[in-house]
Amino acid sequence: MNTKTLLLSAIASLSLMVNALDLDYLSDLIAIPSVSADTKEVNRSMQFTRDYLAKRGVYCTIETAPDGREILYAATTPGKCHDFVFSVHLDVVPAGKPDHFKLIRNGDRVEGRGTSDCKGNAASVVEILCKLAGKNYSVGCIFGPDEEIGGAGTKWMVDEMGYKPNKMAIVVDARARSVGYAHKGQTYVKISAKGRSGHSSRPWTCDDSITKVTLAYAKIREIWDQRHPLPEDKWSDVMVPTFIKADSGALNLIPSTMELILNLRSVNPGATDELVKLAKEVAVGCDVELMRYSPPVNTDPNHPLMESLRKAIEDEAKTPISFSRMVAATDARWFVSRKIPIALIGAAGGGAHAVYEYKSISSLEEMERYLLKFIESNSK
Repeated sequence: MNTKTLLLSAIASLSLMVNALDLDYLSDLIAIPSVSADTKEVNRSMQFTRDYLAKRGVYCTIETAPDGREILYAATTPGKCHDFVFSVHLDVVPAGKPDHFKLIRNGDRVEGRGTSDCKGNAASVVEILCKLAGKNYSVGCIFGPDEEIGGAGTKWMVDEMGYKPNKMAIVVDARARSVGYAHKGQTYVKISAKGRSGHSSRPWTCDDSITKVTLAYAKIREIWDQRHPLPEDKWSDVMVPTFIKADSGALNLIPSTMELILNLRSVNPGATDELVKLAKEVAVGCDVELMRYSPPVNTDPNHPLMESLRKAIEDEAKTPISFSRMVAATDARWFVSRKIPIALIGAAGGGAHAVYEYKSISSLEEMERYLLKFIESNSK
C-alpha cells in the first residue's frame, strides 16, 4: 500500500470520528412521551427518528405491526438483512415526575425519562448510521416499540418480516464497558382456579379457589427449590410469583376465582417446559396456562467477533474489559433463532425507570467511537 493510499485511508477513518452526539436530536426525542402503552406517541418517536435519519442519507423503512405499532428499520444500504444489526428501543416507562420528558444537561450528564433506557443509546446508534451512510458498510438497526412490555415488535420484525443480521446482532441496552454474551429467558405461567363463592363464616358451603391455588403454589415452590438451589453467582433457573388476583369485593366474601402468575427467569432452555409440567402435575383442579416465553441468550464469548468487540472497547477505554452475563431480559432474545453472535453493550448511566434517570454524554460518545472502529475493522 503506497503513501497516498495510506493517507486516504487515514482520512476516511478520521471522518467517521468527527461530530459529537447530537443533543438537539436527543432533547426532541426525550420530549416525545413514548410510554409503551401509548401507541400514538411511540409511533411519533419512530416517525421523528426516521425523518432525522432520512435527511442524512440513511435508508429508512417503517413497518406497521398487527397491533398498530410502527417500527423503524434504518440502514446504510437498502434491504432487510445487513451484516451488523443494532437493536435499541424508543419506548419508555411512565414518567416519575411531570417534567421528566424534558432533557436537562448537567455537566457530563443528560437527565430525563429515557436518557438511560434507552433513548440515549438510540442517539448514539443514530449518529453511527449517519456517519456510515453512503460508505461501504452493511449496518442496520431495529428501533423497538415495546421492549418495556415484552418486545413483541422486535420479535415480529425478525420472525415475520425478515429483518435479520447476517453476522452479528448488537443490542445496545446493557452495562457500560463490558460485552454481555448471555441473559436469562423469561416465562410467565398462570395458575387459576374457579370455585363457588360464599360468606367467609360458612366456608364449608364454598369451593375455595384461593386455597386451591396457594396450596398448589406452596408445593411447586418446595419442589422447584429442591431442583434448582440458588448458586452463589445466581446463574440458575429462578422462579417467583409476581401477580395475584382474587377480588371478591368484600373482606368477608370468599371469591369464586383466583389467579397466580409465576415468573421464571431461566438459564436452561428446557426450564419452561419443566415448570409447566410441574404446575400441571401439582395444581390439581386448577388451570395452567403458558402466557409468555422468550428464550435465554447464550453466545460463545470466544467467537472472533465477540473478542474483536471486546478489544475495540478496551482500546478506546484504555482499561481491561471483560465479558458478562445479565439476569434481566432484553430484545436480544429475539435474535437467538438466527444462530449468530449476540452482543449486549451500553454506556454509563443510572436510574433507569427512576426519577433520577441519567446518561453520561462522554460514555455515549466513547461507545460511538469504539463501535465505529469495530464495524470498520470487521467489514473488509
